[in-house]
This record gives sequence, C-alpha cells and structure tokens, in this order.
Amino acid sequence: MINIILADDHHIIRTSIKALIEKHEGINVVAEVPDGLAVLELLEKGTKADIILSDIVMPRLDGIALANTIKERGYNTKVVVLSILEDEKYASNALISGAFAYLSKDIEEDELLFCLKHVMKGKRYLSSNICISILERFNTQLNMLSRKMNTDINFTEREINVLKLIADGLTNQEIADKLYLSRRTVESQREALISKTGTKNSASLVRFAMRNGYVD
Repeated sequence: MINIILADDHHIIRTSIKALIEKHEGINVVAEVPDGLAVLELLEKGTKADIILSDIVMPRLDGIALANTIKERGYNTKVVVLSILEDEKYASNALISGAFAYLSKDIEEDELLFCLKHVMKGKRYLSSNICISILERFNTQLNMLSRKMNTDINFTEREINVLKLIADGLTNQEIADKLYLSRRTVESQREALISKTGTKNSASLVRFAMRNGYVD
C-alpha cells in the first residue's frame, strides 16, 4: 500500500488527483492539505505517509521548501512535486532540495502511477516531457559548440590560398600552376582541408568556406 499526503492550495485539484489515484488498488490518500506547513504539522502529529504529492506554489511553505525541510528533519516520507511549472530550474531546485521526483501536471495517468511506484523503490524520477526539453536544449548547445569549433580553425596562408582557388572552381593542376606547386601537393592540400574542416568532399568544403567567411 502506498500512503500519500496531497498538498495543493486548490481544493478542486486535490479532489481530482485523489479521485484519479485512489481508483488504483494499493494507493491510499491519508490526508489533503493546502500548504507545506500543514504537511509538517501532520508529520509532527504522527501521520504516516510514504509519499507527499505536492505542488510548488503554495502559501506559508512552498513545495521546494517543504522538500528541503523534510530532508533536514530526517523524515522517511518522500516528496514528489507535481507542478504546472515546467521550467527546468524549478525541477532542478526541487530535486536538489530533496524531492524524489518532479512531474508536470499535464502528464498522463500511467506516468504518474509509474513515478509513484518508482519512488517507492527509493529511485528518483523526472517527468518525461521535461527530460525531452533538457535533451533538446543540450543537443542545441552541442551543435552550437560544434559549429563554433569548426569555424575557429587556424588555416595557414597556403591553405587559404588553395581554399580560395578551389572555391573558384580550379582543378588541382590549375591550382598547382597558379601557386607554383606540384599537383601532388595540391591534392594533399585539398584532402587536408576536407579533413580539417570535417567536410565530406570539395563541394561541401566550398560551402563551409563560404558560410564561415573564409572565401567570398
């Protein structure tokens, strides 16, 4: 049996959540309160609960402060934050403060149930939509970093000269004649430029050079 205290300052939300989770066998709401301070008062009076399902924004004591206080006082009950706030900073602050999970209020019923059972095993959980948001932002940052690294290439004077002539459409022999180099040297230079810029061929090398201002 999972015994739960609901903490939310909106009565209709508490009622809805209670109706939602108590229809599942093995879950029991032992109390409903409007704020974090009321939760602490219940625990101090001896109310037993495995999980506190709490909102963040509440009067007197908010959800993050509640998680932190429960951690500091050494209660065994675990805080699961269920909030409309999907900003990553709130999730991060809640988990750092001692919450075992952070869920957004638009999650599906099965994810909420999965989270409660997961937390009962002593594990932590972050809402899937927030995880996706974090991964998307991380991927964007990686791409931006990759582009920055690619554009901060230190080319030699010869490489720039060869690059400009490649962009002009000259063949290896024509470049060799123009720069007084052997054709083999120009071929090696072209391959080195492709490798250095991480491009696939001469066409993509030229696009890279134009996009990043190395040639006009």
